[in-house]
Amino acid sequence: MKKILINIGCVLALSASMAGCSSQLDDYYVDPDKTTTPTIEKLFSAILDNNRARPNYSEMRTIQFPMCGAYCQTIAIQYTDDRYIQQADPVKSLWNDYYRPSNQGTDINYNTGNGVMAQYRTMQRLYSNLPLDERPNFQIFMMAGKALLLDQTAQMIDYFGDIPYTEAGSLDLTNTISNAKFQDQKELYDSVLIGLKDIADWFTGTTPNAIATASFSAQDYLMKGSIDKWRRYVNSIRLRYLMRISMVDEARARTEVQEILANPILYPLVDGDGIGDNYNPGNTDILLQQFTNYTNSLKDAFTEIRAQVAPDFMLNTVMKPVNDPRIPFMFDKNVRKDGTPNKDYAAMKATEQRQADSMYNYASFDSTTYFLNTKLPGIYISAPEVNFLKAEAFERWGLTGGTAQQSYELAIRQAIAFVYHLYNINPNKYESLTQPSTATVSNFLTNATMAYTGDSNTKLGKIWTQKWLFFGPLQSRQAWSEWRRTGFPQITVIPATRTGYELPPNRFLYPASEVAYNSSYEQVRAKDTRDAKIFWMKE
Repeated sequence: MKKILINIGCVLALSASMAGCSSQLDDYYVDPDKTTTPTIEKLFSAILDNNRARPNYSEMRTIQFPMCGAYCQTIAIQYTDDRYIQQADPVKSLWNDYYRPSNQGTDINYNTGNGVMAQYRTMQRLYSNLPLDERPNFQIFMMAGKALLLDQTAQMIDYFGDIPYTEAGSLDLTNTISNAKFQDQKELYDSVLIGLKDIADWFTGTTPNAIATASFSAQDYLMKGSIDKWRRYVNSIRLRYLMRISMVDEARARTEVQEILANPILYPLVDGDGIGDNYNPGNTDILLQQFTNYTNSLKDAFTEIRAQVAPDFMLNTVMKPVNDPRIPFMFDKNVRKDGTPNKDYAAMKATEQRQADSMYNYASFDSTTYFLNTKLPGIYISAPEVNFLKAEAFERWGLTGGTAQQSYELAIRQAIAFVYHLYNINPNKYESLTQPSTATVSNFLTNATMAYTGDSNTKLGKIWTQKWLFFGPLQSRQAWSEWRRTGFPQITVIPATRTGYELPPNRFLYPASEVAYNSSYEQVRAKDTRDAKIFWMKE
């Protein structure tokens, strides 16, 4: 077969041969040890089981920490000559996990992507074979599944630029083996945005029948069948990706964002409903929870590459000068080799060599909140991110539906509440901390550096920097994308000495398997350089 499975044009029905990573999922999706007959509703649940969305060891250890986070400094980067070189095998796995399932083994540390493309292609085939009178029972699965596919597709474009899409998975859908063509990234992003708008309008205007409602509620373990949450999710990721293109297609972004923000009843968002300090992310945000039998943590993902070290710019430049109330929740002072605790929260300078002894003299990411927390959820979209997006839109365009200052301050209040939520869901706390009070946060917001003052460029810089801080280590994918889009925060990028790899890349290179086995690669060979910009990056 000449490794034909590597070719994403030949993804075939791998979704039907996907194994469950946990006995908890037996009620949700097809286990091939029990059946070879996939169903739409169970394939939908399989799409939800995405350890590229959860903070899984493999995703964090190989993609988010050493590459995305290191490039934009939400993670302390090791001061080595090869620090900006793409790690080939992890990127190959990331690529493959989008196109075909890999969560087939019993070790949930290494089960990663769910093959959202293959799963959805199988859903399309099954749906097309249904009698017309049965389709209303399953249309909600098709719309929700497509929303998840479009979200992941936009993120793949953010990584690579042009990718195969329409022709990918053709074997399962049409029984046709082909080399899937790469599609222009801007045109495909346009399709994503149009698709999200169509899905949003469908959820607004359609009431599923009783059979669909009951089945969807049973299979949807992400949002428990809540139509309101699905509407908010779709509208919110559409807002995210509209703002992502706003530097290069400002007119379109402004028009469509205004439509969203001016019509909260028609286009509700994951914005916390205006609640700040007391908002509960577990109730409002779109979070993919770990299964109850999950007992792993991110300790190894952090410590194997010394990613536990507090990032220099984040702690020393952004947080300490304003006495940020999140510091005790995000960082440990750490303990020296002789057993004595450090006196203060201080990050290792970015230029210092990552020697084992010196690491103990500096702060690290917090144990309770981050690397010993077995309950960390996957974050699809959250209220702080949405309100930072709203703040940017209001500041840049003066839109109706709110003000930049209100959205900015609300986003920061929610960001503080969010990190407390991460700390609080860990049943094994290693220190006792209380949530910062409303008065404490209000005082924090009056600090000259934090206050919403200055000219428009200064205000935008504050919005973008605070959003980057909120993303932190767990959402380094989004942090890297936004840093490439906005140029904020204005971190100091120290050039490496390796020729051709002096600076962080603008994109990931295509995996060698795609280069070798997809003849359509010739279409994009000239674009396949680390310096080529994703279309939404400013020139």
